[in-house]
Amino acid sequence: MTERIERRVVDRWFRHPPSLIAAMAGEPSVGAVRAFVLQWTKFSRLFPRWVGAIIANCPEFGVIAYEVENLMSEVVRDPSSEDNHYELLIRLGAGVGLTREEIERHPVLPEAHTAFEWLWTMARQPDWLLGFTAVNGLEILGDRNLPARYGVHQGTGIAAAPYASSLALDDETLEFFTVSDEADAGHGHETVDIIARYCPAGREDAVLAVLDEAMARLRIMMDGMWELARRIDHGTGKEGP
Repeated sequence: MTERIERRVVDRWFRHPPSLIAAMAGEPSVGAVRAFVLQWTKFSRLFPRWVGAIIANCPEFGVIAYEVENLMSEVVRDPSSEDNHYELLIRLGAGVGLTREEIERHPVLPEAHTAFEWLWTMARQPDWLLGFTAVNGLEILGDRNLPARYGVHQGTGIAAAPYASSLALDDETLEFFTVSDEADAGHGHETVDIIARYCPAGREDAVLAVLDEAMARLRIMMDGMWELARRIDHGTGKEGP
């Protein structure tokens, strides 16, 4: 099951990444960073609720421990930082000219709203493994070590180096990417292990179908963010979808 999960992610995400991810992993623009911050802060604020719902349905103590540790980084403080991921996103936004007020008042894109509603529904339904696969399965997309193991050389979009070289952003501004790159490399691998370990025989296809849908819905969200990034870069403004 482990290899099936990994190959699914490589084939359906890394071989043909969304345009926003390809740009962020190569030569990110100011618009790409602003669009990412404007929408990923919404994801960051909702993620703890989704994880909390999964925990409420999960009887496996080891999985609960994994989720609690995950929440600590998102909500309280990342072990590698003095802040949580949301505040690091706010700092990243400031580095490309966004204020906290601009970030927090910016509307959720329709594509993001649809993805968030689906994730919320999946997290709350009684089958904790399906909820975990939908929500935490997205963390596999941040495992920088995964693509190369299958002969693919596509970045995750969360490595700090391209932002430093393309936009001359400093280490403090880029701390979100630094800590996320490190955390997701571990979280992605652990997520694969959990899904593979707890997936009952005969349910593999159903679980993989949920992972497929999670990636498809995130791709649509990323496409909406890419259009926002292009509008920002073309000077039509950083506000409004």
